[in-house]
Amino acid sequence: MSKRVPLKSLSKIERKLLKAARKVLERAYAPYSGFQVGAAVLTKEGKIITGTNYESASYGNSICAERAALLRANSQGHGDKCVAMSIVARNKSSPNNGISAPCGSCRQLILEAAQRSEIGKAFKIIMGAAKLDKIEVSTIGRLLPSAFGPEDLERDGSEEKKKGD
Repeated sequence: MSKRVPLKSLSKIERKLLKAARKVLERAYAPYSGFQVGAAVLTKEGKIITGTNYESASYGNSICAERAALLRANSQGHGDKCVAMSIVARNKSSPNNGISAPCGSCRQLILEAAQRSEIGKAFKIIMGAAKLDKIEVSTIGRLLPSAFGPEDLERDGSEEKKKGD
C-alpha cells in the first residue's frame, strides 16, 4: 500500500512539500480531538498550496486538511494542476504518533483532482509523522484501488443535446 522511506531519499521539492505540511500543521484548528493535520499540494508549476483540518463541535461539519488544500488550490485556479500531496499529522495527547493516511472522503477528492490534472492514479501522496522521522510514500491508485470516479457517471450526452435543440 505504501513504502517507508528516509527523508533524504525524497527529492528536494518533495522534502519542501512535506515540510510545508508540517509547518502549516501548527495552524490546524482541532480543539475537540486534538488531532492536528497539515497538508500541502504540489502543482505542475511547482507551486505549493497548504491546508489544515478545521474541526466543528458538530463533527460532520469538520474539514480535513487534504480537502482544504485541494479546495484552496482550486479556488486559486490550480484545481486541474495538482500532481502530489504531503500530509503530516499529530495528536496533541501523544505527539510521537505515527503516520496518518487520508480518510476515504479525502481519497475520493484526491482521485478526482488527480484525474483533472491528468496524472490519474500515479498522483503521489507523501505521509509523515510530525517529527518527519517516519515517512511513507504511496499513490492514490494504491490507496484507492477500486475507485468510483467521474467515468462511472458518464452519460451519452443525449440530455444535453435535447436542452440545446
